Amino acid sequence: MSPPTLESAASKREVALSRKELAAYGSGIIGYQYPHYALAHLALPLFNIGLGIGPAAVGAILMGGRIWEALSNPLVGALSDNTRTRWGRRRPYILIGAILTGMIYPLVWLAPRSWGNEAIIGYILVSTLALYTAFSVFSVPYIALGLELTPDYHERTKVQVWRTYFSLVPGFTSGWFLWFCKLPAFGDIMVGARWLGSGVGLLILLAGVIPAIFLTERYYQVAKKTRKEPFVRTMVEVLKNKPFGIMMIVITALELGRFTTDNLGFYVLAYHVYGGDTSAAAFLMGINTTVLLLISFATIPAVQKAELRWGKIVTLRLCLAINILADLLKWFLASPSYPWAWISINVLTTFGGLGFWILVNSMKADICDWDELETGKRREGSFSAIAGLLQKTTAAVTLWLAGLMLQWVGFDASKAGQQEPETIFWLRVAYFAPSVVMLGIGLWALRKYELDLPTMQRVRAQLELRRAAV
Repeated sequence: MSPPTLESAASKREVALSRKELAAYGSGIIGYQYPHYALAHLALPLFNIGLGIGPAAVGAILMGGRIWEALSNPLVGALSDNTRTRWGRRRPYILIGAILTGMIYPLVWLAPRSWGNEAIIGYILVSTLALYTAFSVFSVPYIALGLELTPDYHERTKVQVWRTYFSLVPGFTSGWFLWFCKLPAFGDIMVGARWLGSGVGLLILLAGVIPAIFLTERYYQVAKKTRKEPFVRTMVEVLKNKPFGIMMIVITALELGRFTTDNLGFYVLAYHVYGGDTSAAAFLMGINTTVLLLISFATIPAVQKAELRWGKIVTLRLCLAINILADLLKWFLASPSYPWAWISINVLTTFGGLGFWILVNSMKADICDWDELETGKRREGSFSAIAGLLQKTTAAVTLWLAGLMLQWVGFDASKAGQQEPETIFWLRVAYFAPSVVMLGIGLWALRKYELDLPTMQRVRAQLELRRAAV
């Protein structure tokens, strides 16, 4: 038999992932997204308006929880990369982490009104830290598993497409959470939160364990042949990866801009568009999630077709540009004269946002191949962990920034719909301006990213040739 050549390796075809495998991985995003989305949609309104905790204090608590999780991510990632068990490197952690996250989530909402502010703040902080510790055990190996399901450039986008379809469940049902908690049947918004927390916790547990049960790890045998690495050395080498560094700048720019402003969306809607009517704002947010759910089913395949036609880099630039356009339109379309026009802002961000995350997560898998070619090591866990550290630290900062901005503009929950005109003006500015600036930085950084389709075809061919020679 003749030895393998670069051409024969390049032409090697892999068996495509089955729908069962794609669905098994996609379902895990329900357990991954609910803890984040539920806190993002509920924490400020419930703890600030429902329990009377200051918005800056709530933002600081949530920031502390996300930073705790972010700091634990590299440890979990390195541990997962260096784990060798009969069940693989990822699946044991996914199973245990999903169960613990689902059990702890309902506890976050149990602080009683009768406690003083200091006791409530302490309880929220402790329960949030416990939640994010369990979530880190689940989330890092889950993301790493998705990066190693297939070696194919376009199929990696398909994996993220399926994951995004499943993410519509938490992504859009969570928009109704505040409305659900305010139902008259509960008599108290915090009672509604506790019922909601129990149901969401069960969904996190059930969906989270599915990838651990039904999937296998493609590169486990490759990983078994490599030595375990010291933690510090692994982190340093990951951070030195140029394409990864560029991608982290792009992601951080989007998160700092978009997530900060999104956290202010409820306040703009409730106190500018509806003049203090929080129930009307909560209802429109729920309607918005339903509309966007329907639009997303058309958006996701459109993103996939754009990626097939123009490639990941060009399509990602398009997504960032659409997000900038949506931000600029916030000033005009978040208006008390036509409240429902607010939904049109989010129609634009649906394509830009869903497309962005589909593409960057697919590109992370390409970066892992590039890293293997350079170092000979499969380190999806460490790349996922460092990405998680940067992304979640940024997300934590945005929660704090949102609370700080509310305080800076002079928002006072006790004034209800009687906020000062200056407060509403600066709230509207804060709702769009930071995102426009940060997304512009992301577009600038993307100019230096070079892992396009021809490059990745060459990388894969060389990897296949190297593995065949072992």
